[in-house]
Amino acid sequence: MADTLIVYYSQEGNIDFVARKLAKELNADLHRIETVKEYPKKGLAKFLHGGKDAVSGFKPELKNELPSLSDYAKIVVGSPVWAGKPAAPINTFLEKSDFSGKTVFAFASSAGGNAEKCLKAISDTITKKGGTIYATASFTNPARNPEAALDSINAFAEKIVVRD
Repeated sequence: MADTLIVYYSQEGNIDFVARKLAKELNADLHRIETVKEYPKKGLAKFLHGGKDAVSGFKPELKNELPSLSDYAKIVVGSPVWAGKPAAPINTFLEKSDFSGKTVFAFASSAGGNAEKCLKAISDTITKKGGTIYATASFTNPARNPEAALDSINAFAEKIVVRD
C-alpha cells in the first residue's frame, strides 16, 4: 500500500488526467469518486445542475465506498470548479471523511483558471475537520493541453514529495 492517497471527482477528464499523472509520479493509490445519479455532461443542464448543487453545498449519494484515510500519511483531493465551488461529489467526500492529523494537498481544474475560491472552500473544510493543507494547485483544462500541464503537475508533485 502507498503512503499517499489521491481522492478525486472528474466529469470531463481534466481532474482524472492530473490525478493519474500525480499517482504515477508519487506512486500513490487512486480513488475516483462516482455518484449514484450521474451529472449531465453537456449543455445548459450540465451547468445548471452542477452549479446549483455546488453553490447550495449539496452532497450527492456516492456509488462507491470511500476509502479509509487512516491508512495513509498524505491525502490529495482533486475537484473540478463548479460555479467557483468544489464539485458536489467532493462535498460528500469532505463531509464523510476524518482528516484529523492528516497532511493534505488539494488541486482543482477549471476552464477559466480561477480556482482560488474552490481551493479555499476545500482547505477550510479540511482544516475544520482537523487536517492541515500544505499546498494547493490550480490547472486550466490540463487534458486539453497536456504538454503545458505536465510542468505544473510535476511542480505540484514535488511539493507533495517534500512533505515526507
